[in-house]
Amino acid sequence: MPITIAAIGFGRHFRRSLLPNLIGCENLALAAVAERDRALRAEAAARFPGLTVASDAQAIFDSPVDAVLISTDPAGHVDLTRAALKAGKHVFVEKPLGTDPAAVRELAQLARQTGRVVSVGTMWRHAPAHRVLDRWLAEHDARARMVDIAVTFPAVFSRDGWDLTPVQLALYDMLIHPIDFARHLLGGIGEVDARQLPSSREGEIMMSLRLMNPAGDAMTVINAATGSHAYQVATWVHTSTGDLIEVDTKDRLRLTTSPTWSGTEGSLRDRATLGWEAGQLYRGWGRKGYAEELAAFADQIAHPAAEAAGDELDKAAQSLEAIESCLVSLGQAAPGTRI
Repeated sequence: MPITIAAIGFGRHFRRSLLPNLIGCENLALAAVAERDRALRAEAAARFPGLTVASDAQAIFDSPVDAVLISTDPAGHVDLTRAALKAGKHVFVEKPLGTDPAAVRELAQLARQTGRVVSVGTMWRHAPAHRVLDRWLAEHDARARMVDIAVTFPAVFSRDGWDLTPVQLALYDMLIHPIDFARHLLGGIGEVDARQLPSSREGEIMMSLRLMNPAGDAMTVINAATGSHAYQVATWVHTSTGDLIEVDTKDRLRLTTSPTWSGTEGSLRDRATLGWEAGQLYRGWGRKGYAEELAAFADQIAHPAAEAAGDELDKAAQSLEAIESCLVSLGQAAPGTRI
């Protein structure tokens, strides 16, 4: 039987990115929607005849659904997640899960107490190319030693309910994706350093972040810019086995497995490479991690594991702590109003 799930929030992001992938997940069945906006409630009812549509999240918490998907203003993410856990629901919540790492760690303890699964929607590490990367590292007993990520985002627009500076907004709303992915590859984050370049273009923020693992023997450098016309990502992973793995916008992966150039003559440089790409039918940013993170959420519910309850929230807290360290390095304080 599919896991019944209710959506809290029927806004633009949910409708365009999450909803198509939720419908496509064979192990999840959308059973209800809670939405404060009357026009959006009417749209939900028109698109899904027979679907339970409520104006308040409490009606969802009181219903018999197995899980909830929270896609609202981030200012309410922590409170809604806490209420859902107390109601015995599994929770998928969009990023960021607030801006307070301590509050997220409290939610992790609550998840362990209730035995409920909580997943946070930082989807980059779920993308198929990155799963290929994870499998290769595991199969070859290798780990990421130096990771370079270059990423461009569109302009950062003001968000209602976010009491954040433009730099804070860029970190919590966009750079949280590469930061979470770096944490995943490094196995944790220790020392953090951040630098910002001056800019005169509206909406443009250019930053370079250096993240060390707790042991201090592996590093990720993230060079990021907002205000671009493109959403583009290039990743280079230098491994402990001397191999190089390149990922192009989560569509294509190329692995250089041995330094064959050292045995060639003159300037010849032969490359021993393996390749992977998503294929023609796998297209659109809404499919580069969204479908997979929802499938992983359903799988964790169906097959409980030790990490399913609280570890995902601990990982989210680590990413938020790294963002706070970035802000300190940039000479900015953590958000004055915690969400």
